[in-house]
Amino acid sequence: MELYKHSAVIIPAYKPDDRLPPYVAALKEAGLGKIVIVDDGSGDDYAPLFAAIPQDETVHIISYVPNAGKGVALKRAMQYLLDECPEQAYIITADSDGQHTVADVLRMTDSLHEDDSGLLLGSRDFDQPDVPRKSFWGNRITTVVFKLFYGQWVTDTQTGLRGFSRKLLPMMIAAKGERYEYEMNMLIECARQKQPMRALPIETVYENNNEGSHFRPFQDSVRIYKVILGNFLRYVSVSVGSFVIDYLLFVLLNFLFQKFVPALEHEFKFLFFSIIARIGLAVVLARLFSGTANFLLNRSVVFQDKEGVGKSIPRYLCVFFLNMILSAALTSSLHLWFGVSDQLIKIPVDILLFFLSYKLQQNWVFAPKKKESADA
Repeated sequence: MELYKHSAVIIPAYKPDDRLPPYVAALKEAGLGKIVIVDDGSGDDYAPLFAAIPQDETVHIISYVPNAGKGVALKRAMQYLLDECPEQAYIITADSDGQHTVADVLRMTDSLHEDDSGLLLGSRDFDQPDVPRKSFWGNRITTVVFKLFYGQWVTDTQTGLRGFSRKLLPMMIAAKGERYEYEMNMLIECARQKQPMRALPIETVYENNNEGSHFRPFQDSVRIYKVILGNFLRYVSVSVGSFVIDYLLFVLLNFLFQKFVPALEHEFKFLFFSIIARIGLAVVLARLFSGTANFLLNRSVVFQDKEGVGKSIPRYLCVFFLNMILSAALTSSLHLWFGVSDQLIKIPVDILLFFLSYKLQQNWVFAPKKKESADA
């Protein structure tokens, strides 16, 4: 019981059903130290239901209108805990629709007490026959996509049962998003900050085929995937622009060198590559110009680096020169080995290097420093 007194449970609620009051009562009976319910603009029709939940030193209800979204609800409760409840060491979020049992909330508290690093995710068993198909496929696809773009395998990306230590509250509050996309942003921010994400198997509860959920499959899925793919799509846009500049300059310089500087037709060896001086010099000059524009846009628009250029410039230059050397070497070598047009072969070469550069920039060049937040 003493352990649970230092834990807080956040329950965002939008037009909940009559399961909420007994759920809150059961959590209180189990000994949870703080239970924060957020009435996310449910309206006058639901006022009696929230009034049926007595408020005291344990239970606190935050109400506002109009409906602002699950992300806003979670962050308002987190801000309340940060400002008003310094004794709560562990924070757990749970849904109001009956999916998360009291036993699982307590197990999550026990697990956080043993290891409070990173984010603990209540992981459902999606192989059970009563799991709705939209939940099964939605989670499977999102899990694979998240692994590809952020490097961590999260078995249940859509779970609302999540736990973390108080020291992560500032990071969670600062994460972007107002509605369901906020929970995905929470995962992305943990991945970016190199915070571990661990799974805790929980009971899988779907009552009435999950009809109590306010998740809108199309609209909210668009929001979620916009969050997952947002950085990559911005990177694609910047890279396409940089590639066009780079390629046009390469074609122009390569043509001018071929026509007016015959001395650059000689070949030289670099490692096991054969490089034509004309191609190598055209690649270098074009890449210097396009690379400068690419760095500035990636830093400000794509990865939104806030740590200054002192860290990112040396790392970017390493990736930049690696990319440039590989582009020149592979373009020249493939041109000589297979007799393919040098201007044509440069396109697939740079596409491959594009993905390599993205991962290096995401995970090394512009990766944020892991924040060690002190207890508030």
